[in-house]
Amino acid sequence: MQIAGTHRSGPLLAGIVGSDSYVGYMPDVPEAALADWIRACVSSLRDADGFTVDSGHADEFLLLYGLIARTFRYSNAYLTLVDAGMEGEAVPLARAALEHAITLQWVFVIDGGVKKYRNSVAHDRVEHYRKLAEWLDNDELRKAMTELDPIPGGSQLGKFIAMVRDLDEGSFLETSYHVLSQHVHVTHSAVTSFLQPGESELRVLYEQEYAYRYQATYACAVACMLARWVLARLTDDKALLNELDRVSDELQLPMELAQYVRPPRRRRAGL
Repeated sequence: MQIAGTHRSGPLLAGIVGSDSYVGYMPDVPEAALADWIRACVSSLRDADGFTVDSGHADEFLLLYGLIARTFRYSNAYLTLVDAGMEGEAVPLARAALEHAITLQWVFVIDGGVKKYRNSVAHDRVEHYRKLAEWLDNDELRKAMTELDPIPGGSQLGKFIAMVRDLDEGSFLETSYHVLSQHVHVTHSAVTSFLQPGESELRVLYEQEYAYRYQATYACAVACMLARWVLARLTDDKALLNELDRVSDELQLPMELAQYVRPPRRRRAGL
């Protein structure tokens, strides 16, 4: 068997998972328009002087702001890598943006979601520093852990895929997450993305062309819309909500997932 080297690949298994296999979920919107939307979301947060938050939402805003910021920053980093020609390496960032946005929506729209998330954050913080103290073999960190406030009781967030299914319309979110995950974990993609059959030889590759870049860009655009809607609700920004409603129709992006909450979960009051 002849093995040759080359630089870039196309979709090796196009006959099995060609671009049409996933296009049923995608809108007829130019990718450039989706990228512009992502950049607009990023600049809106990056350039903001501050936020006016009702006192009743102040603690909630501080708890959730990091999820919003990470969603925008992961999406911005995704575009940065795509522009640098590293489309395959950008995909894990699209997955991360979608994961943060779905978690954010679940926490915000599900009755009791904020409390569960707060409990999860408290438990995760203690576990992180316990492992960090072990990793660094640091007695000072171990001592500091004994001085932390008691961990709150009550239930925490469940597994992420369960949260996805609580909010999914059909299987769009779960399918998107699954496809994007192929470039995060060790899967068949780690083999097939770097092999290309030729007429008389098999080529091994260094660079790859990601066959589903549009879908990944759309996932980031969805993530930004979901995150920005929560921000608008937390700040009671009616003008922004009206703008999001317009952009949602124009770019065919879901604005919120509250309408898809499945029993036995319930929407929080006021949504």
